[in-house]
Amino acid sequence: MSKFYDLIPSQETMYLMQKYTLHKQIVQIPSAFSVDMDVDFNTLLKALNIEIERNDSLRLRFKKNGKKIQQYFLDEYKLDSVKILTFKTETEQNEFFEKDAKKPVKFMKDECYRFYFFNGYNGYKGIYSNVSHMAMDAMGILVCYLDLLSVYKALKDGTELPAPLCKYEDYIIKEHERCANKERFEKDRQFYDEYFRSAGEPSYCGVHGPEFLEKERIKKKNPDLKVPSAYNPLLDKADVLQKKVSPELSRKILEFCKARSVAPESLMLLGMRTHLSWLNGRDPYGFQMLMCSKRIRKTDMRTGGCMAQPIQVRTVLSEDMTFQEGLDEFLHVRTSLYKHLSYPYIAARDQSREIFGFSMIQGPAALMFSWLPIPVTELTEFKFDFKTYNLGRYFSPLYAICYPDPRSESLMLHYMYRVKLITPEHLDALHTNTLKIIEKGIENPDITIGELLDSLNG
Repeated sequence: MSKFYDLIPSQETMYLMQKYTLHKQIVQIPSAFSVDMDVDFNTLLKALNIEIERNDSLRLRFKKNGKKIQQYFLDEYKLDSVKILTFKTETEQNEFFEKDAKKPVKFMKDECYRFYFFNGYNGYKGIYSNVSHMAMDAMGILVCYLDLLSVYKALKDGTELPAPLCKYEDYIIKEHERCANKERFEKDRQFYDEYFRSAGEPSYCGVHGPEFLEKERIKKKNPDLKVPSAYNPLLDKADVLQKKVSPELSRKILEFCKARSVAPESLMLLGMRTHLSWLNGRDPYGFQMLMCSKRIRKTDMRTGGCMAQPIQVRTVLSEDMTFQEGLDEFLHVRTSLYKHLSYPYIAARDQSREIFGFSMIQGPAALMFSWLPIPVTELTEFKFDFKTYNLGRYFSPLYAICYPDPRSESLMLHYMYRVKLITPEHLDALHTNTLKIIEKGIENPDITIGELLDSLNG
């Protein structure tokens, strides 16, 4: 008989999103992974069924038990077939997957994912999946794709299967043990209490500028209001804008990060928050969300499932600080927050709400960011293409995802934005200025934040 488990904090966070929307597709991840080699789809189906055996997050199911949702693992599961699609044009391919991306994955009705195999318009062959965020996060999907590819190659070459993946069920058990550690929980709570109080109430600095906040100040008759009601369950229609960083600047960014042991997400967030500061009266208080994969241990990197949860990155950067000092501050904040990853995001969010008196729909973060470290070095035998698709709805104003694309040798940025708040022009400015700031900082790490802000005036 299957054992039932309560949701872990990462899953509770994903489920929380549904409370801020009337639309159910925001708790899923639609994406496609394709390669420039001939693929035998019969063998790929065999590989996918082996992957379902190896990767227990593909056998994860959910059930309502009283007022709470619980999860369990199927002992066995097999797909008899997967539909094979053929696309003649890029438009045809994108339109099909965009339509499926907006169709809810009914994870409470035993549909935790949908798969399609496809012959791409560009000659690439691949697999599309639309996966419930309750069962997998973005890194969990990459673990699945890369392991599936390894299994497929082993079947085609007649070699041994790759080393087995680690069990997501084991991670769930350990995560519940960590959450039950009351002494550790209290230390985490004390850290967040000091973290939130140390710099006072945060300010909302939107990519759309101060107009939204000013309108709410008038509406609420409170000229000192710092954080508006940014989460709207009705006005959550979203669109996606994809942009590319030039191969030359992409190389500079990754080489700089490697040489200085800097996480790419810190560099990107510093660029973005500097633009947001400039746009909102040079506000020195930056507050962004960073979606952390929580895959810290080597075993985690070979585990599927959903581990990710947001962390609240708050930085106070004075204008006389240098670009390098700003990066050091991001490193300090990230390191501090990473020491407390066992603390549930919902607990931290409720703590900040209590401290500053925020309502359920108020939030100081106008931007959430994710870095997907696609392991390019492991994929040298062929070219591949990875793409995510537009959900059509989203709970936060803006979600920016960045990942290396070896096909174009560029960093790709995927901006999912709420159309009621943000326009493509807002994102053009964010993208252009973020890269301008980063390039100036890479060339001269001693340039000050104030000088970077001044450079945007032109």
